Amino acid sequence: MSNVTTHYGSDGIVERILAAIPDATIGSLSAEQLYPFDQLHGRELIATQDHAARLAPSPGDRILDIGSGIGGPARFLAATYGCDVEGVDLTPAFVEASNRLTELCGLGEKVRFQQADAAKLPFADATFEAAICFYVGMNIADKPAVIGEAFRVLKPAGRLIWTEAVLAGGEPYYPLPWAIAPAASHLVDRAALQALFTDAGFRIDEIIDETGDHVELARKRASSGIVPSPAQQQANEIVLGAEFVQRRKNYIGSLSDGKLASLAIIASKTG
Repeated sequence: MSNVTTHYGSDGIVERILAAIPDATIGSLSAEQLYPFDQLHGRELIATQDHAARLAPSPGDRILDIGSGIGGPARFLAATYGCDVEGVDLTPAFVEASNRLTELCGLGEKVRFQQADAAKLPFADATFEAAICFYVGMNIADKPAVIGEAFRVLKPAGRLIWTEAVLAGGEPYYPLPWAIAPAASHLVDRAALQALFTDAGFRIDEIIDETGDHVELARKRASSGIVPSPAQQQANEIVLGAEFVQRRKNYIGSLSDGKLASLAIIASKTG
């Protein structure tokens, strides 16, 4: 746990993000203004939109965000679909930033965050209609415990969307966004990951290989010549680390060279 919080923890997240938003005004900040900075997972806002559409929650549904980062996907779900979202994350700096940004957006009644271990979720059985876990699994050593907890807190027929990078052929290039070295990177291959869900009792409805989408998006961004402003780059670095640019390049390189694959698993709770 300490390795994860040390890797991601930093101060001043909210201030750096607000400084990067043109004409940010406290009291009239919208969730949409944060989207360039708070979608801290593969393909960022595009992936959030895609997976949220697959989930298609109803207003009033309770959604769990496992490894909620600084709260971007949770706020998107609440702002777009009107559902209620509970986020849990190990990193205190992320939880603090999530709650502050959510209050600034006026979503405090719909979205809440707390520090918690996903292997010991602080919720009763059958609490949520759905759950998401976006690019957290690479930091999880005890995946069976976390997937089992997700199964426990979902209502019958509840759905889970889980995205994760998996081993595909050889050692990836480090440092990566989630780990500086292999010792902190808990990667498994596709078959092993799939088995964890079925072993927990989930029915796997679909497995989507998003590897090509990641690589193509990176290619388009590189060829467009569009680069982040200094303020936006600073915001990204304060959230994801000073080596964020190189880590991101290593991730895309590992995908392009077939060392990693990016998967989205859509599963349902049976029984």
